[in-house]
Amino acid sequence: MKELIRDILKEQNEGLKERFIKSANKMVYIIETHVESNLITNIEIENIMFDEKYSEISGDLIITSWCEDPDILEFTRTLKMVDKEIEKVLLNYTFRSNGSFGEKGEWNNLMWYMIACNWDIDNNYEIKMKYHFRQEEYDA
Repeated sequence: MKELIRDILKEQNEGLKERFIKSANKMVYIIETHVESNLITNIEIENIMFDEKYSEISGDLIITSWCEDPDILEFTRTLKMVDKEIEKVLLNYTFRSNGSFGEKGEWNNLMWYMIACNWDIDNNYEIKMKYHFRQEEYDA
């Protein structure tokens, strides 16, 4: 009986990892279509991982922006503006337990935070911000 239950659970979870990874890749397109700022010039996603044991999705978003003014206050202002644009989008989206990514219901369990930033003033004043995202709880 235990083997039958294990087989059934294994069949129900087949493809779940792939669905989560495909949905995570859709985050880029959703952010690109909802951002209302010319400060964000490129969005990439990398290091997508799905832990089947804990049903946890995680990865990194690489946001490219720019800041021409070499003043540190202008630089931090730009970071805050980009952060607000990302927040406006991600606060309204979440992963679901079936692996899909879409508009949130009652709760948003998606977490994200900046883990790195590189400002290259010698190369078109480009800023690369790295955000880590993670979700381990699902409403539906």
